[in-house]
Amino acid sequence: MPTLPAKRSAPMSPPSTSTPTSTSQSAANPTSNAAPSSSPLPRDAPTGDGDGEFTRVLSREEKRKLRKVEKHRPQFQFDLSHFRNGRKIGIAHVRDLVLYLLADGMKPTWIVPENRTFITHVVVLLVPGLLPEHIGIPPIPSLATLPFPIAPSMIERIDDEPLPPNKVPVLSQMFSYGVPSRAPGDSRRLFSVMTTLLNSPLPDNVKKRREEEGRRLSALAKADNAPPFLYLLSANQMIDNDYRVPSYVSPSDAAPIPEVVKRGLPAELLSLLACEETEATEAEGEIEGPPPSAALPNGDGKGTAKWKDEGWVETPQADQPPVDGQWKVLAVDCEMVLTENGPELARVSVIDYNTGTNVFDELVKPSAPVTDYLTQWSGITPEHMTAATHTLESIQAAFLSSPTPILTSHTILLGHSLECDLAALKIRHPLCIDTALIFRHPRGPPYKPGLKWLTNKWLGREIQGAASGHDSEEDATACVDLLKLKMANGPEFGNLFDNTEPIFDRMARLGSQQGKVNKTSAYCDYFNMRGGLSARATTAVKCTSDDEVVGGIGAQVENHDFVFGRLMELANVQGWNGEAHVPASMSEDPTLELDKALENLDRRLAEVHKSLPRNTAFIVLNGHSDPLPMLALSARRTRWERLVKTLGTTDGIKGEDRWLAEDDRKLEAAVNQAREGMAFFCVK
Repeated sequence: MPTLPAKRSAPMSPPSTSTPTSTSQSAANPTSNAAPSSSPLPRDAPTGDGDGEFTRVLSREEKRKLRKVEKHRPQFQFDLSHFRNGRKIGIAHVRDLVLYLLADGMKPTWIVPENRTFITHVVVLLVPGLLPEHIGIPPIPSLATLPFPIAPSMIERIDDEPLPPNKVPVLSQMFSYGVPSRAPGDSRRLFSVMTTLLNSPLPDNVKKRREEEGRRLSALAKADNAPPFLYLLSANQMIDNDYRVPSYVSPSDAAPIPEVVKRGLPAELLSLLACEETEATEAEGEIEGPPPSAALPNGDGKGTAKWKDEGWVETPQADQPPVDGQWKVLAVDCEMVLTENGPELARVSVIDYNTGTNVFDELVKPSAPVTDYLTQWSGITPEHMTAATHTLESIQAAFLSSPTPILTSHTILLGHSLECDLAALKIRHPLCIDTALIFRHPRGPPYKPGLKWLTNKWLGREIQGAASGHDSEEDATACVDLLKLKMANGPEFGNLFDNTEPIFDRMARLGSQQGKVNKTSAYCDYFNMRGGLSARATTAVKCTSDDEVVGGIGAQVENHDFVFGRLMELANVQGWNGEAHVPASMSEDPTLELDKALENLDRRLAEVHKSLPRNTAFIVLNGHSDPLPMLALSARRTRWERLVKTLGTTDGIKGEDRWLAEDDRKLEAAVNQAREGMAFFCVK
């Protein structure tokens, strides 16, 4: 079997003095430029200080132990027979390698982890924005599949063209070879690298167990007159999805149902509502979210319906079950217009879940002059606004403080991305159901399904198709019908695509099944630390900079079997940011030049490598190539489709707004190029 070492076997040194590694040479003992102790141990150990030091000769027993250690040193070897068939590794291959090293993954056919049982930890570092020209190698042809050398002395020049300068020299000191990779996607789209890398298909036995649990939940949910408590958002879900929670609600993974109410619920339903606490713990940072009630202006924890936080109001806390035993469900949808002060409420519709009737539908006069009615989306016109008599304050009063308020402590609010509607109303309410969350996107979190797609998929009807814009009554009614469908078929209805699980869960589960200590994991990244994948890791380290990611990896790797981190600065400085939602703290800084970002990356890679314990598998990948050409063409195509839909014809659409067959071919080529990536593997 022809093989190729994936990593360097000589101690790390400046690229100018590095030597090529032959295909038959052992790939053991990669070392760090900043950590001489990780070099191969010398046969004779020097002792003493200064120039006059002497050398201690190792004893026979010490030499025997050293030979035994070196004999079992783990290393990676590429199996060239896999690549010569024209097959390229995908992100799923990298994920499956991690699962093979730490859980129950299948043995890979493209790489040979020698002495894998001696691998103590696995660290995966995603570095979007890293390109071949940054590491001093020529562009990798899209048809290339074989591993490529990255040491300067091993790179073949094309037509004697000079190589680009190597701006990340530490990479060629850690690894001898890289391997071309392929990001997930189709002919017109690039899919999430993170989702593929950190989620794995469910094993059949786990899938069967979940199906049985789903049937049990369905039977309970379909009970006559059962309130839809199973679909209520937990306080943590609300915080994670940008809801403003009432001052009396504390962060929790359970639905915010008052204790006095829970005492009257069936025991089986209570067992389902008592969600397990997330295993994720916060380290090196705090979870984002609203402050506790004590920190809120005038927050007395009692939830009196009074205005706080620049016009916000909240429903009072329930101190007893509803008198008639009925929990009213109301669907809410709002439409907005753009004013001189930003987006403002223009219309609110409320639909009763049980009767399907419109119980409240009013136009709202904005507090500032309208600059854009957004008619294509809102359906609001200047003529509508002339008839508006309500203000935001009067709408809030109708909802909460009128003699017959629409919203009470026992009302369950329903909507699609309901946090937006409540933000428009400036109302905080604890009992919420969100169809964007109880139905899952085919690609999983953090993606959310659109209301139009859900309505077409599960109700078989079209909404939001009129040229006159959206209709808030129509949208609220769609939410009602979607929840009724869920109630009739059970919680798992509409989630047919979700046959995956986070690899963090799989690692932990396999350890407990085999009678061993559960495999632990750490997640070091930006963004939300409670929602999505990070919530499934043993430890979630929230970071606000690449340096904090590096520090988090160093702090966690000794205590965890698997550590994932992502460095975003390089992608950010190049204006990519298409893979994830980048927070304001990571917005583009034009003063940060590419060369500086590459210099920072070189330093950070060395720091990560230095922090790794001996026999740690270290995987670095960029995920994909430059997505900007693809994104520009995709934006053009979307603009063209909207114009055709609005005008009802292609006539009169000219110039850059017109989309031709040639543009389709350009888009496919751009997507194909964007999906190209590279990955590097070694064991320290």
